[in-house]
Amino acid sequence: MMRLALAKTVSVALCLLLLGLLDAEALEADTSLAIQTGKLVTSFMNPPADSGAPAISGMSVAIGRAGTLLYADGFGSAAPGRPATARTIYMVGSITKQFTAAALLRLIDKGASIRGRSETIKLDTPVADILDAAHDWQLEGGPPITISNLLSMTSNLPNYTRRPPRDLDPWGAVPARQLLTAIKGYRPSGYPGSFEYSNTSYFLLSEIMEQLAVAGSTRSYHQILEDEIFVRLGLSDTGFRADPHIAAGLATPHYGRRPRFFQPDWLKGSGDVASTVIDIFKWNSELMAGNALSAGMRAVMFSDSGRVDAWTYYGAGWFVSHKDEVDRYFHSGTVSGYTSFNLIVQPKNSDWVSVVLLADSDGVQDIDVLAEHIAQLVRAH
Repeated sequence: MMRLALAKTVSVALCLLLLGLLDAEALEADTSLAIQTGKLVTSFMNPPADSGAPAISGMSVAIGRAGTLLYADGFGSAAPGRPATARTIYMVGSITKQFTAAALLRLIDKGASIRGRSETIKLDTPVADILDAAHDWQLEGGPPITISNLLSMTSNLPNYTRRPPRDLDPWGAVPARQLLTAIKGYRPSGYPGSFEYSNTSYFLLSEIMEQLAVAGSTRSYHQILEDEIFVRLGLSDTGFRADPHIAAGLATPHYGRRPRFFQPDWLKGSGDVASTVIDIFKWNSELMAGNALSAGMRAVMFSDSGRVDAWTYYGAGWFVSHKDEVDRYFHSGTVSGYTSFNLIVQPKNSDWVSVVLLADSDGVQDIDVLAEHIAQLVRAH
């Protein structure tokens, strides 16, 4: 599979060379990058037997610089008799949060109002103004939980996938309304406004979107993401598992343990999107080019909002780090049967680099390390 991928890369590059669209030096650089990336990915997918890490059946990668796609391909098998390619669809897990955040930020920019009311919402709008379930979440004497708190993971609401509400089956389906009612019994913990990663926050954002009207019209969470992000940006292979097109192209999942939170609506807003490395790379490119969001809302997405550690923050759907004059924007994702990682590296005085990795196995360790190694290769070429 690796030899096939490299042969395709060399063939395309040779055609460009003959057409005069690529010089010999660029051909050598592109081919070298493909070879080195292929070696890293195939080695990662097939760890030494004594490492204890399981082999990965299928994986896809897309890498680029400043919005130009440099290399994309698949390795291994997406399904029996179907090789993984750059167009193979995977569940992307928590990368979903980037789309949920972007869609809500778009609605705020459009002047969305709470259904049946005239006032527009803002980042500092209290969640209790929109969702009845939120009235019990404000600590006595403390500030209200706002939309901004949900986006930046500073709501201090417990993560429901870590502590599922009683009487709800993590292995079965759960209606969103039932999950929202169960979450009503949660109470914030920790210091108000401090960072605590929680899928609860992004599920609530998906519920909030359905309570908002733009020009008097309301839409479902799925329809909002389709309209505001997927269709508008041309992400043709991005959507939800229930879509026939998505289901037909989805890689076969491989489970490390009995799958949980796999049925609707457990991961609504926080981990229910499926996509390809090509589409995720395009999303990165549109975001960095200023086409996905307004400049102000992109600043919110990449902001230093929730302090994670000395170098790292959580903006809105992205972790953000600043170190050694390099900004990094990244997010991992893991759901039953799949693992993902999306990375943008922005050096102070050079072009940004993007690495997208999607795999058809859950619990894949060190996928972030692999992404960083590939990013270093791109920066060196």
